[in-house]
Amino acid sequence: MLPAALIETASRPYRAAGRFAWHFASAKLRRDPFFAHILAHGLIPDGARILDLGSGQGLLAACLVGAHAWHREHAQRAWPARWPAPPVPRSIHGIDLTPRDVAWARIALQAHEVRIRFVCDDIRAAPFPDADVVVACDVLHYVDADAQVSILRRARASLAANGVLLLRVSDAAAGWHARLDRAIDFGMQIARSGRANGLTVRSEAQWLALLGDLRFAVSIRQMGHGAHDANRLLIARPAG
Repeated sequence: MLPAALIETASRPYRAAGRFAWHFASAKLRRDPFFAHILAHGLIPDGARILDLGSGQGLLAACLVGAHAWHREHAQRAWPARWPAPPVPRSIHGIDLTPRDVAWARIALQAHEVRIRFVCDDIRAAPFPDADVVVACDVLHYVDADAQVSILRRARASLAANGVLLLRVSDAAAGWHARLDRAIDFGMQIARSGRANGLTVRSEAQWLALLGDLRFAVSIRQMGHGAHDANRLLIARPAG
């Protein structure tokens, strides 16, 4: 997990957006292994153009900005010894459908607006800029199956030849863990946006088949434990 001091550094800018935004940022960065996994395994290269689909209140951007600042000040005594230096992205383009979250992201990251941009739009229709890294963390199950295919096809088209898609999904074949994931996501959907649409889920095998059809080469990493054991991080690269 992320060091506590790094969580504080990354979440501090959300104080300007209000107590809820700040507390949510702190809790999410503390409990979700996605952010630590990205940093620990160097999955985002230095100088990358990042497209963040379903960017929410901009936590990936805040984590990367905070990690760079914290590493610069504390690397010798506090940065995890086995982690590479955090990347400094060339740009981050976040897209999210919830106006409140986009507003909070803009407030928290306003000091970096030259290279970090958030737009309020629907990833099913929004234009995708060219990218070296496309991130879609816990978002595709909120759209229907045809839209999932379309989004992934457009994401692949936006990627550089040596780019990477970081796709976190829940394995629908993972029994009660998957059912719990769906219940949590349904609740989060209501809490964040007031919407309660149905979820479109796939098994790990179905996700791999879909990405294979779209000419991605994929590796899989477990992304949770206990109640979140169904989470998978699919690291997909264009396969020619």
